[in-house]
Amino acid sequence: MNKALRNPITYIAFILPTLALYALFFVYPVIVSFIYGLYQWDGITDKVFIGLDNFIRLWTDKVFLKSLLNNFYFLVFSLVVNIPLVFLISIVISKVSRMRDFYKSAVFVPVVISTATVAILFGVLYNYDSGLINQFIRLIFPESWAREWLSDPKLAILSILIANAWQNVGFFIVLCLAAILNIPKEIVEAAKIDGVNAWNETWTITLPLVRPILFVMLLLSVSGTMKVLDIVQIMTNGGPFQSTEVMSTYMLKVGFRSMELGYGSAIGVAMFLIILVLTFILNRVTKHEEVQY
Repeated sequence: MNKALRNPITYIAFILPTLALYALFFVYPVIVSFIYGLYQWDGITDKVFIGLDNFIRLWTDKVFLKSLLNNFYFLVFSLVVNIPLVFLISIVISKVSRMRDFYKSAVFVPVVISTATVAILFGVLYNYDSGLINQFIRLIFPESWAREWLSDPKLAILSILIANAWQNVGFFIVLCLAAILNIPKEIVEAAKIDGVNAWNETWTITLPLVRPILFVMLLLSVSGTMKVLDIVQIMTNGGPFQSTEVMSTYMLKVGFRSMELGYGSAIGVAMFLIILVLTFILNRVTKHEEVQY
């Protein structure tokens, strides 16, 4: 057994299946998408080579630029609202001594609900006539304060951002809470003996020690917000007037409704490159040394 483990062929035999699956389901689709992006093709007739015209077209396509901007709205909302809220809720739950497991389970419930269910649920809540939100507004404020949450171009994107955040923050809370509870009690107790109050403990001890998990959350946020699709597709399908269009929904419309598979592939490649660049920048900006307890 030991002799087999010292043989490099043993490790190669275990790694090759994984590499093969990775190449088949990730590397190959990316390469094929880039190749298709060089053609004008409807998926039926012969492909016509047009070079980089599809990629150049992206930066003059107002709908694509609008969808890219909406993806950045998702990203900014996640970084500015979701992650600070996740950290705050995690701190509060970590300080609770009774029913902590219940709170952990409660915040995680939205994560296990399908996105389609969440989208339908919030669609009902946002309904102008019978939605709970407008009903509550009518109880306190004049009728004119009620809003068409998903039909108003100015409010639709914010409404989807809130629904998306409600579904996803539970996963991040569990990650962050696990990191906080993993901090050795000796460090916290020593800080209390030195007279450190709760505020200083949070910012000088807890935050630095959970920084690696926060970095993981940032990476997941970048990837997730740039690929967001299902909740937008179900709630608004990119409307009204492309006010909630994101790159994924636009790619589907172009590729499978307008049958411009070449241009749709170019949008997919652009999404991949944008995520790659943002991840690289984030990795450089947040570069840090490993935390030692």
